[in-house]
Amino acid sequence: MKAEIFKPSPSLSRYIDNYMLVDINWQDTASVASVWRLIPYGKVSMLFLYGDSHEYNLTGPADTMLKTRQAFMVGQLTQPIWLRFSGHTRLIKIQFKPTGLQQFLPMNMEEFTNVPSLDLEAVWGRATATLLEQLHESATDQDRIQHLNSFLEKRLLPASDMIDYVDFTLAQLKNQQGNVSIKSLEGQLGISTRHLERLFRAKLGLSPKEMSKIIRLNAAFSNLEANPSTSLTQVSYEAGYFDQSHFSRDFKGIAGVSPSKLFSQTSQELFVTHGQCFVKQQPAPSFYRSGLAS
Repeated sequence: MKAEIFKPSPSLSRYIDNYMLVDINWQDTASVASVWRLIPYGKVSMLFLYGDSHEYNLTGPADTMLKTRQAFMVGQLTQPIWLRFSGHTRLIKIQFKPTGLQQFLPMNMEEFTNVPSLDLEAVWGRATATLLEQLHESATDQDRIQHLNSFLEKRLLPASDMIDYVDFTLAQLKNQQGNVSIKSLEGQLGISTRHLERLFRAKLGLSPKEMSKIIRLNAAFSNLEANPSTSLTQVSYEAGYFDQSHFSRDFKGIAGVSPSKLFSQTSQELFVTHGQCFVKQQPAPSFYRSGLAS
């Protein structure tokens, strides 16, 4: 059982946070929950599976699930995804920076919002299958990283100036935990709020308001993780909400359940946010805390 983080090559590091290589035989991990609730956190990922597929849906663990592709993209999310793992998971996950995917797939990202499994063979054709073969046949993880770097470097596109407007706004939102008036940034950006919203939807897949909400709520998740005894009222105020009811409403919108219900659940379901595993009653195994399911 392992999950290791690797950095991309220097030419890719502006667009990709990291690669994660995972090798888990679920028959050997009976004590670890195999059903995860993935909560939106504002980034897109790609997964290349050279082991068994896992299952997913957008409606809940009790409902019918679909098999993932062997190579697929998870678009931006505004609602949770449920994942169920079995067999022997062997995969590489690419964690893109918020606008990073635009340098490889210059498409309107809003078309893929809440799309949990976009087939990459439909995008890149035979080259995707060739990469999967290389990942499966590689003798070492370092060889796999080299193949992945080469694959992505060949598909790297020239940088777009329009991305800078989105990245600047994202930096302001992150610094203030989402509590920034987009209108107040017009003077610094030199473009209208309406133009910025169009750029956000096309380049990121979310509106500035949606991204602000996700940043605020993930900051609240981090607060709860660091201080589990903190009251929800206090968390909501620190996240910039007027009261707990507004916080709970937004929380339920992206998590699929109210915070009080989620934290009181006794099931073995894990829930994953800000790219990491967040478990109410006991620390997660270290490999879960690096964002496998995102």
